[in-house]
Amino acid sequence: MSSTAVASLPPSTATGNRPFTRLWGAFGAGTLADGIYQVALPVAALHLGGGAGSVALVLMAARAPWLVASLHVGVLVDRVDRRRLLLLVSGVRFAVLALLAVLLTAGWGSIAALAAVALTLGVCETIFDTALHSSTPRVVPGERLEAANSRLQATETVANRFLGPALGGVLAGAATAAAFGAVGALYLAAFTALLGLRIPHVPPPAARESVGRALRTGLTVLWRDRPLLSYALGGCAVNCGFAAYYVALPILALEPGGLGLTAGGYGLLLAVGGIGGLLTSMASPALARRYPVRRCIAASAVLLAAGLAVPAVTDQVPLVALGVVATGAVVLISVVTVSYRQRAVPDEMLGRVTAAYRMFAFGGLPLGSGLAGLIGGFGSSRLVFPVAGALVVVAGAAMTLATPREKVPAT
Repeated sequence: MSSTAVASLPPSTATGNRPFTRLWGAFGAGTLADGIYQVALPVAALHLGGGAGSVALVLMAARAPWLVASLHVGVLVDRVDRRRLLLLVSGVRFAVLALLAVLLTAGWGSIAALAAVALTLGVCETIFDTALHSSTPRVVPGERLEAANSRLQATETVANRFLGPALGGVLAGAATAAAFGAVGALYLAAFTALLGLRIPHVPPPAARESVGRALRTGLTVLWRDRPLLSYALGGCAVNCGFAAYYVALPILALEPGGLGLTAGGYGLLLAVGGIGGLLTSMASPALARRYPVRRCIAASAVLLAAGLAVPAVTDQVPLVALGVVATGAVVLISVVTVSYRQRAVPDEMLGRVTAAYRMFAFGGLPLGSGLAGLIGGFGSSRLVFPVAGALVVVAGAAMTLATPREKVPAT
């Protein structure tokens, strides 16, 4: 991190200073909105008369910006005031959702309009998440990053995996316009929380690079940092395994699959997984302080791989549920690797490097879905689970070997 940014950091703790509290509040409102939105979007496509192709179209539009725009978003985040950028994106999100709610209420909605909204919100999500995670080191002292990132992860687990989908199902079942109206209101709440936020602004260098050179600089920093590159590629493999797991799990869980669960029972099974993530996020700061980062990654990867592989060997619901809980170990990997990135990368390049990192890591999601489809098409969906576990084991070994041996700085 640059000396300018370090000098601007407040001396208070991660959970006790007002800037982080406001950043945390905005993140909580935004991630709850995302949890509702991820359920309401495909429901809206079906209500508008679309089929599987329409659902795929709007979901692809929502996720495409991470692959096609993230690098340019990183340049943007490094060149402008991050607080203003967060405010602008939150305002755009609210306006777009309000417009969509009006269109649906008036009966003027269409698949094309829904896809356009999904694409716009996907771009906004890419900008918001990159700017927010790049701003955290400016409002949180370096030795408290694990505590701050753990609270962000806990909030994401509760809002995105518990409350959001549940609220989204209830609201979309009543009226899709109501669901999107609630999402818009939450984005407005995020905007309000950011109004009082003060993020120390670090002006970019006077002589700016061209956009192309700036993109190459961010990728070069990622490429030359061995642990960081390992975490990005390892994150890709972990996400690939996770995505494959969540394609195969409903096939096994729902009737007439081996677990024989109803849709409600399957929802409860997924909710149990959120418990594991929440508990891990609460324990992550203490674990990161007590044990070397490489040991945290290795233990988390083993536990995660075991959890992903459980459905390959049993149809017992309690055992599969324990496996789902074990998948929450991924949170510890996320906390320590994100904290490493925020410490290792100079502030003036953090946006570009974060965007490049997430492009690789999030690229594993569509790969995992496709992999599960291939395995299920040519063999059995049950084979997906050991393959997912094996991917995590390999990724965990690579990340562990690339990780420095020292512990997290003491608070």
